[in-house]
Amino acid sequence: MGGYGTRVLRLFDLIDTSRNGYIDRDDLPRTADDAAGAEVQRARIVQALITGVIKAGDANMDTRVTKDEMSSCVERTMVGKSASDLPGYIREVTAGVFALMDADGNGKVGKSEFEKYLKARNVTDPSAAGEFARLDRDGDGSLTLEDLGHATHGFFTAPEYDVPEHWLFAAVSG
Repeated sequence: MGGYGTRVLRLFDLIDTSRNGYIDRDDLPRTADDAAGAEVQRARIVQALITGVIKAGDANMDTRVTKDEMSSCVERTMVGKSASDLPGYIREVTAGVFALMDADGNGKVGKSEFEKYLKARNVTDPSAAGEFARLDRDGDGSLTLEDLGHATHGFFTAPEYDVPEHWLFAAVSG
């Protein structure tokens, strides 16, 4: 499986907040009634990811997904496909993360917005800020939803280990 397999298993561990070895409804985020907009938005992203993973990956129909089921789901639904062929729930998650990053709502994410997004999610790894240049495919100094879609595709399918990942992990970590 290579790099993407390692990233998928790390993503699984971040989503499995109940630490029961499964992704299930117990892992759905709960937000306080007075939660701020960004936290509510992040919860919706995680909810979309969890419900999508359960629907697409629950091979034995027990309403929960194991690491093996999630890995098999990625292999079956994403590997060997193009970025535009990613499952709908993954495209929804990508759009949600992009909206979190795009603080001014202009349809582009500048480097300062990206860095503020990481800081707000308590991402302190020095390599995380360097992901911006790798995500900005045309080097114009801003990210588009299409850029992030390609990054999502790479996250789930690239065999390399050194693929931008902090941007996604930041959105799902609680």
